[in-house]
Amino acid sequence: MSEDMKAELQHWQARTDEMQVALDRMRDERDELRVANASLAQELSLLRQMFSRIQVAMSQGQEL
Repeated sequence: MSEDMKAELQHWQARTDEMQVALDRMRDERDELRVANASLAQELSLLRQMFSRIQVAMSQGQEL
């Protein structure tokens, strides 16, 4: 294998390694965002339930 081919192969191996690291970081960030999204969805559900209870109480003339 010529020196030029070896150099090019090393270049592309380095680029592949960099891209793999970037992909791993993106997957980690995606997973963290999924967890955060699930947490926010649960919190939103609780807020909706609270709002619904407040609406019912107000419709029945209860003071809050």
